[in-house]
Amino acid sequence: MSNNELERIRMKKAEMLVNSQSVPKDIIHINSSEELKKIISDFPNKIIIIDFWAVWCGPCRFISPIFEKLHSDFSNDFIFAKVNVDENRQLSQQFRISGIPTILFLKNDEIINRIIGALGYEQFKEILNKLKQ
Repeated sequence: MSNNELERIRMKKAEMLVNSQSVPKDIIHINSSEELKKIISDFPNKIIIIDFWAVWCGPCRFISPIFEKLHSDFSNDFIFAKVNVDENRQLSQQFRISGIPTILFLKNDEIINRIIGALGYEQFKEILNKLKQ
């Protein structure tokens, strides 16, 4: 077997390992930019869906069970996270969060979608199904 063939096999195995890396089973509560950076570096090929919310926000409370159901239905495809804007002002400023709830979709540390306000389950589900493709 040539060195090129061995290298190709090694690369294929590494790619398979990265693709098989399991996503977290729970919704992640992000408390700092360092935690978010680690998630991004641990899962570079996954879309991270972040719910920016606050305890006092009525629409945030409305979408909380929807977000949990989406996590339950799509946990193998996406990483779900929450950021409390009152406890994490730095992250809120970093992503220019001006209204809540705001849902950010990140891939490779880039925002690929942003939803401001509350949506119903079916609307979110349609967005996630499109992103899966």
